[in-house]
Amino acid sequence: MTPLIVDNIIPEAEQARIEQALFGFDMPWTLYANTNAADLKTKPGDAPQFVHGFIQDGGVLSGHAAIPTSIVEGAGLPAASILRAKANILMREPEELVHPRHIDEPNPHLVMIYYVNDADGDTCLFKGKEIVQRIAPKRGRAVFFNGATFHASSSPLKARFRCVVNLNLAPDVSLDALQR
Repeated sequence: MTPLIVDNIIPEAEQARIEQALFGFDMPWTLYANTNAADLKTKPGDAPQFVHGFIQDGGVLSGHAAIPTSIVEGAGLPAASILRAKANILMREPEELVHPRHIDEPNPHLVMIYYVNDADGDTCLFKGKEIVQRIAPKRGRAVFFNGATFHASSSPLKARFRCVVNLNLAPDVSLDALQR
């Protein structure tokens, strides 16, 4: 599957509401020492990030689960297709850092990354160990790709932080309506 990038996947007012909710004082965040694991010590080539889990294995983890649901439904997709949803915040680093490549889980799924704010710090897609595509963060943008695709975030150099909502969707979700 070729990655699908859709700008303004949800209306501007909803983009602003989600950004405000995620950056509000009542949003609890957990510090992970690494981008792919809650290890206690940051590994070389990785960076700490703040994480908020919304949904895991179809179960609600957060009182803020309406955020990923509104993104998916706003895109015209069924909320029931969400297998996992979490938000990540990466802070600015002094030099370019592409984090370790990974897949989110071994079971078939579709990845949807929704960019909450305008920032730098591309999402990198890999073929083998080579970066074959970079997707720049832009508020309201979403990228969809096959969950078997190795990918990695990268830290912002200019923006103070980069925030995304990372969703794993059921593998049979049709994106036909999004191909505008």
